[in-house]
Amino acid sequence: MLYVYRFRLYPKKEQVEFLNRQIGHCRFVYNKLLEIAKNNYEAEGKKWNYYEYKKLLPKLKEEFSFLKEANSQSLQEAVRWLDRAFKNFFKGIAGFPKFKNKKRVNSVSIPQHFRIEGDRIKIPKLKTPIKFKKHRDIEGKIKSISITKLPSGRFYLNILVDREIEPLPETGRVVAIDVGLTHFCTLSTGEKVENPRNLLKTEEKLKKLQRKLSRKVKGSNKYLKLQGKIVKLHEKVVNQGNDFLHKLSKRIIGDNQAVIVEDLNVKGLLKNSNLAKHITDASWRRFISYLEYKAKLYGRKLIKVSPFYPSSKLCSRCGYKNENLKLSDRKWKCPNCGEEHDRDYNATLNLLKEGLKILKGSLTLRAVGLERPELTPVESAVALVEAGSSSFQ
Repeated sequence: MLYVYRFRLYPKKEQVEFLNRQIGHCRFVYNKLLEIAKNNYEAEGKKWNYYEYKKLLPKLKEEFSFLKEANSQSLQEAVRWLDRAFKNFFKGIAGFPKFKNKKRVNSVSIPQHFRIEGDRIKIPKLKTPIKFKKHRDIEGKIKSISITKLPSGRFYLNILVDREIEPLPETGRVVAIDVGLTHFCTLSTGEKVENPRNLLKTEEKLKKLQRKLSRKVKGSNKYLKLQGKIVKLHEKVVNQGNDFLHKLSKRIIGDNQAVIVEDLNVKGLLKNSNLAKHITDASWRRFISYLEYKAKLYGRKLIKVSPFYPSSKLCSRCGYKNENLKLSDRKWKCPNCGEEHDRDYNATLNLLKEGLKILKGSLTLRAVGLERPELTPVESAVALVEAGSSSFQ
């Protein structure tokens, strides 16, 4: 599978200037071709065609001589980025391509003619190699590299490799996960993972800095210094969130042979203005994507249950559907069988049963303490749920 290693770059002053120019050239080509494509569509109804617009690169180099300083393959990659953006737009999974802003995250892709020597990277048109923090070994066949610049001015090296899948020892255990806001997630084992709330914890500090920034003269030294502090604080929140999600997803994937989650419609949930900020801070979609690629890398299974499945409303013991259940109801009692439920834990038990129906036939399971070969995995799961357990081997 394709896998990306990310390392912090430590370029010298002249190397920073070179990287800024290379990134700027790619951003210019991307924006210029997007501008031409928009104008052609508005004037003639002409649609985007990758091969046609790629042919415009030589003309752009003649018109804008500074583009000759750039690595030609990097400029071609910029056209591919725009092509990918248009394809995502036509598929309906992204909005219309936007112009790139130099104050945001920017990158330059280098598909060939680079060389990695220990903790140094040699790239085309730069005489001296750039140092990077090699905190782990690179496994697999290297396909290409890219260099990303964050708004804070930090540079990162991204190395794309074709890596073999490394199956972990089989555990036979299956777990279902229900994400939430009170707790980040609840597992069918009964474990509740606390929500770190990284953004909300730094919100007051951000507001204070932004109020100070509004009183400074735009473009002044103090303005730029404060702006840098705000950018670094935002990056810290993102890094804290990613660290939490990576560690949690790795632990869950390592402990379980299969993981069952609800395929959430996060875009629809964000329309709730009262909860949008909290949902964004929780990063549910990113968490599921981390589970997905780690499951693929380590030979595990990730089962996604339909978002329309009423996991919270169903009684995990008798199957009664509570139509009157509100979002504020964290505990409820089943009027049919009298079972008292913790809303989130009950949802995980229902997700476990539903996920095992999908999983049936693709994974051989033997229920712990229920070694009855006549039972199907689903029937074993139901028996385990009734026993208050969700472990398999």
